[in-house]
Amino acid sequence: ETADTLGVRIFTADIIYHLFDQFMGYKDELKNRRKEENKNSAVFPCRLRILPTCIFNTRDPIVIGVTIINGILKAGTPICVPSKEFVYIGVVTSIEINNKQIEAATTGLDVCIKIENFGGEAPKLYGRHFDENDVLVSKITRESIDILKEFFRDDMTKENWKLIVELKKLFEIM
Repeated sequence: ETADTLGVRIFTADIIYHLFDQFMGYKDELKNRRKEENKNSAVFPCRLRILPTCIFNTRDPIVIGVTIINGILKAGTPICVPSKEFVYIGVVTSIEINNKQIEAATTGLDVCIKIENFGGEAPKLYGRHFDENDVLVSKITRESIDILKEFFRDDMTKENWKLIVELKKLFEIM
């Protein structure tokens, strides 16, 4: 009873290997639960090039075709333009490839993305605030980097960590 009130889990088994398996299963369950709780705060690094022939909507929501230069693009990623004084465009709300929605896009893929502005700022326009010559990047923060390190280390490649280092210098994050 005391264990239940304190939130302590008790493992019992006659064979030590079964006990070990139960503990490892519980540990994985906890890790997955914490990963799920923090997935909306995690901002994966990405660098995008706009495909000039694939501009479908120029104002909120912005719908454009992009090539993932490097990194991982996931729905929920905040996007900004470093070359235009880090102007914040909005959040990627959907990613499509061949008219099929996907969860994430990786280096080299050509995808169509929808960017919506949820902030209090005026919506940004393609052609006025940024154009096909600008490179778009995910807007990372110190908090998002710490979340990636703690919960999503397994999902990141060495190239993604290199991109994080580049973006940290770009955003002047210590």
